[in-house]
Amino acid sequence: MGGVLAAPWVPLWQKDVKRMLKLAQIGPDETVYDLGAGDGRILLIAAKNFGAKAVGFEIAILPYLLGWVKILLSGQRGKAKLYCRNFFKADLSQADVICAFLTPRAMLKLKPKLEKEAKPGCRVISYAFKIPGWEPVLADKPDQKTAAVYVYRR
Repeated sequence: MGGVLAAPWVPLWQKDVKRMLKLAQIGPDETVYDLGAGDGRILLIAAKNFGAKAVGFEIAILPYLLGWVKILLSGQRGKAKLYCRNFFKADLSQADVICAFLTPRAMLKLKPKLEKEAKPGCRVISYAFKIPGWEPVLADKPDQKTAAVYVYRR
């Protein structure tokens, strides 16, 4: 089970990752962080499709190893980095965009860290679950079968 503190590993569909990153309006000179990065798919799409620098954190060893191999084979090692460590211990201050697909409990725990470390203007993208007490600048839920994506700005 991945992300013991934050969420089990549930891979996102590529179409959902692209929707998240488009809503965040990521530019090629920006840095995207993925908290609980799983197999690195957000990192790879951010690097390949948007030209962004992408940094991810994953504590579960199997998704981390899979992601590391995918990044190695993709030729994106210069743009995408995946670290096997707890994102609650990582410095988030360099991120222009922070992506998270975490449980409501984990989002509540993450909130003070984001308030302390996310730089002004940073976009925080949450898949499926809101950040308690924050008001999204954009919410996208195309239909009943599709999870919502929430975009916040610090």
